[in-house]
Amino acid sequence: MKSIDRRKFIKDISKYVSGAFIGGYVFDSMLFRPQQAHASIMASVYVAKNGTPAENVAKVIDMRFGGIENIIGSEDIVVINPNGQWTNQGGSNCACCMGLIDLILNRPSGFSGEIIFTECTQFSSTGYWTATGNGLLRNGPYNFNDMIAYYHSQGHNNVNGVRLWRNTDDSSNWPVVTGPHEGQGWVREGCAYQCPPPSNRWYSITYPCIRSPYSNKIIDLKNGIYDNGYDNQPSLKFIKMPNLNNHGGNGQMDYAGITSALKSFLGITEIGGPPYLTLHDGYSHTAHEVGQAIGGWMNNCRKPDFFLTTAEWVGWGDRTSSLATQAKTVGFGEDPVTLDYYMSKYVLWPTHPESQHFNPDYNPESNNSRLTMDGCQSLGFGTTNESEIAAIVYDYNSPSTFRFDIDRKIKAFREGGADLQEVLDLISQYNSGE
Repeated sequence: MKSIDRRKFIKDISKYVSGAFIGGYVFDSMLFRPQQAHASIMASVYVAKNGTPAENVAKVIDMRFGGIENIIGSEDIVVINPNGQWTNQGGSNCACCMGLIDLILNRPSGFSGEIIFTECTQFSSTGYWTATGNGLLRNGPYNFNDMIAYYHSQGHNNVNGVRLWRNTDDSSNWPVVTGPHEGQGWVREGCAYQCPPPSNRWYSITYPCIRSPYSNKIIDLKNGIYDNGYDNQPSLKFIKMPNLNNHGGNGQMDYAGITSALKSFLGITEIGGPPYLTLHDGYSHTAHEVGQAIGGWMNNCRKPDFFLTTAEWVGWGDRTSSLATQAKTVGFGEDPVTLDYYMSKYVLWPTHPESQHFNPDYNPESNNSRLTMDGCQSLGFGTTNESEIAAIVYDYNSPSTFRFDIDRKIKAFREGGADLQEVLDLISQYNSGE
């Protein structure tokens, strides 16, 4: 780690405090430019581990944005899409989900918007939404329905859960619609997507229009918030929050590979059959085509604002059995490919090294997880080239100071919220590797 010269810092401080600060970062600062900031870096992953679930969530948000207020506005409508079809570690860790919800509710300057926790499960599965007893092992403290009830009991009626049902499961509440002017339902019209050659396979990548139980507005996941029109409506923020698991059994690879950010897109589409194929049906489609369909959905519907992969417990055996390891980790990424690559290789694989297919660089031509990543990357998302990835990892068991911490302390100094000695002390911590 390259040290920062304190004397040079003091000599040049006037340059830096008058420089451009955006979102808590110093730009065009030669002194504080991250070592990884070179031309080959395409994507960054932020990871926090060994804190509590809430601490890990807060840390990755802070590392990337300098605070939740720098990405979530006070009046935003926030859609959080977890994994919820399965019990145990098959669901996104509830304590992590609550950590994110609490961050939003308690953002500086307040939060008067709303949060909608939503996911589509197939076959009317109840999964983690209604889990009790042993179904809550490795993933408590609440099932998702009870989590929402908890927030209501605390006076947060702007936090709600909306189960997305397939039209084939609940056609009265989830009809096929042409747009939000027809109310809640699935939009299928205009959603056809064709994979690039050589497959040229067609998918119908449906998306939901969700009626808010709080404001009665329609959340058109493609086009934004609708209330007799789109004008003068709050901003929509879309966050995917999957859990990290092996989709196969006993540590084996199956057609779907790992369950994480990429595969979680099934939970925001209408999981149906022909002609309304979802983003996988891996028995007849290749994993590469699955990745292409996910990329097509993001290009044609909506790319999430960011991804948070919970890995408090990682099911290396499968999503529900005791073949799981407590990794106490949360990963953040702005594209699903890079995040899945890192979390699979450096979080999932170490929990069960015998399963070499958890390493996306192992047999990439036949590794279904890697093929899905490559398919999505081919549509312009992320990278599976490790030399192009900057991983910023914070371990609560061995805390570190990063250069962006110094950037932010300088920002606070410039605004009167810190003194020079605090900046110098932080530089000393950085230089000592603490």
